[in-house]
Amino acid sequence: MNIFKKDDYKEFENFTNKVETVKLDINDYAKESDIAGIEKFLSNFKLKTEDFSRENRKLNIGVVGQVKAGKSSFLNTLLFDGKEILPKASTPKTATLTKMEYSEENVIEIEYYSNEEWEVLEDNARVDLDDEIYTSAREIVELVKKNGFDPHPYFEKGIDRIKFDTYEDLIERLNDYVGEDGKYTPIIKAVTLYLNKEDFKGLSIVDTPGLNDPIPSRTIRTKEFMELCDVVFFLSQAGSFLDKSDWNLLSSQLPQKGVKKLVLIASKYDSGIRDVLRVQDDDDIFGDDDNTADNIPKACKIIKKKLRKRAKSKVDEFVKDLEARESSNELIEVIKQCADPIMVSSLVYNMTNKSQDEYTSEEKNIYSALKQFSDDMEKDLNLLGNFDEVKKLFEEVVREKEEILEAKAKNFIPNALEELKDILSGYLNKTKSRIQILENNDKNQLEEQRKLVENQIGTIKAEIATVFGDLKCNIELEKSAGIRELRDISKDYLNVKERTGSITRTGSYTTGHLWWKKTREYNYEEHYSYCIAADAIENLQKYSLEASNEVEERFIEAIHIKELKRKLMNVVVNNFDLGSEKFDSQLFKIMLENTVNDIEIPVFNIDISSDMSSIAGKFNGELTSADQKNELSIALSKAISAIYDVICKKFESSVKKLKDDISEIEKKIEDTLLTNILKEFEELKVECDNKEKEITAFREYETILENEIKILK
Repeated sequence: MNIFKKDDYKEFENFTNKVETVKLDINDYAKESDIAGIEKFLSNFKLKTEDFSRENRKLNIGVVGQVKAGKSSFLNTLLFDGKEILPKASTPKTATLTKMEYSEENVIEIEYYSNEEWEVLEDNARVDLDDEIYTSAREIVELVKKNGFDPHPYFEKGIDRIKFDTYEDLIERLNDYVGEDGKYTPIIKAVTLYLNKEDFKGLSIVDTPGLNDPIPSRTIRTKEFMELCDVVFFLSQAGSFLDKSDWNLLSSQLPQKGVKKLVLIASKYDSGIRDVLRVQDDDDIFGDDDNTADNIPKACKIIKKKLRKRAKSKVDEFVKDLEARESSNELIEVIKQCADPIMVSSLVYNMTNKSQDEYTSEEKNIYSALKQFSDDMEKDLNLLGNFDEVKKLFEEVVREKEEILEAKAKNFIPNALEELKDILSGYLNKTKSRIQILENNDKNQLEEQRKLVENQIGTIKAEIATVFGDLKCNIELEKSAGIRELRDISKDYLNVKERTGSITRTGSYTTGHLWWKKTREYNYEEHYSYCIAADAIENLQKYSLEASNEVEERFIEAIHIKELKRKLMNVVVNNFDLGSEKFDSQLFKIMLENTVNDIEIPVFNIDISSDMSSIAGKFNGELTSADQKNELSIALSKAISAIYDVICKKFESSVKKLKDDISEIEKKIEDTLLTNILKEFEELKVECDNKEKEITAFREYETILENEIKILK
């Protein structure tokens, strides 16, 4: 079925013609950059139209979340009954964009990097900086060397298509290409699974890489898909729910327009639950604490309340931020859908469909940890898994495919119209500013202003250097405070949770005497304490997340973009006599805005997979002896210390890189900005030779733009 009707195509054609007419109407008056902006808009519109108007256009569903958010597990549970078809990505470098679609033939389509993309990776690998984009490039290039094959024939080939018959065959083959230790994983750009599975008919489902994919070409591919996305499932771990990195991810990957439905999933629900479960002690008044529970249903109630409260609070904050940035109303309305999250644990849900004999070691540990807080494990595991709610919603989405696409089709032209009006309004504001400058100045005034600038360049540069010197000093102060805080934070995660278990034992006693003597047996519960490696690993994860967030907060504290713009503008303004007609601050504002906006606050991610593996590989099951517990505690302490050292080193290198970037921006502002200002003066002086003519031309352009905007309404 094609969602678009005949009339729709006519409307698209009419709109395209309308845009072409706008371009022709403004062509004689507009700058080259204005025309280029219209051409780019038209090209994107045609691309989206072509995608959307394909025969039997699929419903595009994206699964978004950070690495370790549980996207692959979520999809395996949702689409493959818990079978581990999609391998888990442990780090950003092994995360691959994976698309799934229906086909009568089971095929894995492998897309390799191109020679050009690989050259970029090799160039990045040569850069000796401790930044993820460079370290990941180095690791990928080294992995290829380690795996011992020449990648260039694959780059030349571009795409491979591999047939498979069974899921087992698929898993085996797929692991070679997207598994963490897969031979060809380092050279894979994207994977498409074509599956002969009725559930996939009419759908295109994509498992996206997480935040800050260090590989630029994969980032581009992800953004291309997201631009065409209709429905998005956004996963955030319950244990670190909706942290700053989550919102950075959502704001960077979610397109301004197009997405009709956004579903927020609080993943790894069991992890959040275990944070509030506690065995009642004889000497405490249990139940007075709203943050603890002695059974799973009560814990679920506590966590649900907390997560929903946090979701509402964070959504409100994000909406205010989007409104301040004048984001589209459509995006804001979509974001508001995140206020009601669904809590799930894919792992626990999969446990409900197995016997205990089939449990993995991780599942056995979870079962053991939860059993002491449950009177009915079957019921409580279903409560924690909570996946039926997701499946029901997914089925609704599939059923409503046509309605979703029709709603999107209905808003297709209105959205494009709004975007075009925004572009033209920007041109109009720039034109009005130009008229104002010409009307308030003549050639002599402009020349005097130029001389003022030239005379003050030395002073301006010195004061700009002071502003940036203070900024760099502030960054260093925040770094020192941050490192102290990282050390203090680490202390909160050094202790492994002590759990209580029980075992049923058999005892006996004897009654009577002589020939009346009788021995009776009885069962009793023997309680014991133990630790599990999963808790230590969880501590590592939580420390890594909290530490990363702390570092990002320090960068935000150090750099206030709005304040920086204000200070720089004051430097320029304060060096001139504002009471003089010779000075016009309008000349400096736009250039300052564009230049300062180049400052980017680093996003901080730490790979702790090796530290987790070292603990997981050494400790299994319940650790009951004092020696075992002590050994686990020592291992955790060493791992925390190692992570602390890594974070501090990366923090140091990130600060150094940021300061280097700031130095470059400082030089750009000192040199490029002032050069551009002088160039602007020269252009304006030339325009002043025919001042009235130029003003008349700008007035005509202003009138044309106003009319075009009016017509578009």
